[in-house]
Amino acid sequence: MSHVSQIAVSADVLRSTNMTLEQLQQHLIELKRMFGSRFPLIVPQKIDGVPALYWIVNLSQRLQKLKGCDGFDRHARTYSKEQRQSSYFVTLVASILVDKVDEIFLEPSLIGKTTKPDILVHLGGEQVYLECKHTVSLKCDYAEEHERMFLILSKYINVPHQVSIQYRKSLSDSELHQLGAFLKERLSLVTGDGRIISNSDLEVQVSKRDAFGDKRFRLIMTMIAEDIDEKCKYPGHVYVAGGITMAFSGPKLGYQRILRDKMRESKLQSPHNCAFVLVIDNAMILGSMSDNVRALSTAFQPQLNTRFSAAVLVDCRPKLDSPNVNVDFYFISNPFAKFPVSNKFGYLFPSSSTV
Repeated sequence: MSHVSQIAVSADVLRSTNMTLEQLQQHLIELKRMFGSRFPLIVPQKIDGVPALYWIVNLSQRLQKLKGCDGFDRHARTYSKEQRQSSYFVTLVASILVDKVDEIFLEPSLIGKTTKPDILVHLGGEQVYLECKHTVSLKCDYAEEHERMFLILSKYINVPHQVSIQYRKSLSDSELHQLGAFLKERLSLVTGDGRIISNSDLEVQVSKRDAFGDKRFRLIMTMIAEDIDEKCKYPGHVYVAGGITMAFSGPKLGYQRILRDKMRESKLQSPHNCAFVLVIDNAMILGSMSDNVRALSTAFQPQLNTRFSAAVLVDCRPKLDSPNVNVDFYFISNPFAKFPVSNKFGYLFPSSSTV
């Protein structure tokens, strides 16, 4: 287990998680047994923060739940440096289902096909194949637009204000100057934190701070900003420069084409005469959840995509205080499916759970 002993972790990180070094080493040893020589390619060799440590623990716990399943070794071999997150998504879905179904098979073979789905479950006489599609961090570069907004609006912002802007539609230079003039007038009256604009297209929140860092300091951060109430994800950036902090999230995007592309790709894995469900990782897909659900629902037509019994969107968010993750499922049944699934199968995917 030499690779295990070479992994570096600070005492501060362990202390923040209330985990002992021995407990962490046990998880690493389990992962080393599962991955063998690929272990150093999959597990970070330096644990530089609590999220990285929690990811390792969660991965170990999820895989250990599946160790007795048919096809586990085949599944473990799918892990690689490039496919780590894709394989983890299959692990996550399978580990959630394993205690709810009669039997589960990983990486099942399909006679007459070179490609195969990721999971097969047996539930009360039903036989259902699942294909899990992880979405990589999709290229959606709005840095140029957000920097243009910062350069215009920062001229109207007086230190010590921090401003957060969420917008649905892109703003022209003229509209930005109008917004800047309004902010300059309103911010002079601000005494605390609050929302100063809120309508269907634009929301502006402001925080008053009495101290900032060195005005020579410049920082740019890229993010995915999520509106929890709307269940909508936006491309975002935070800019810190000249003692001013501004955060931009927007515009609202539609990723329906990406979802339908995933559906088209998955047809290759579909069995000939069994129920088939597409499970999509929604974590990195921008736009509103309602729009994404609608895109999949409308893709099911009497003469189109009838090989799919259902689709499931999965939103997974790591918890900040434990290795567990919060998972939201959105189950979309296909009314035109050649091989429909039962309501009992749909109940396997609760709207919200912690695993």
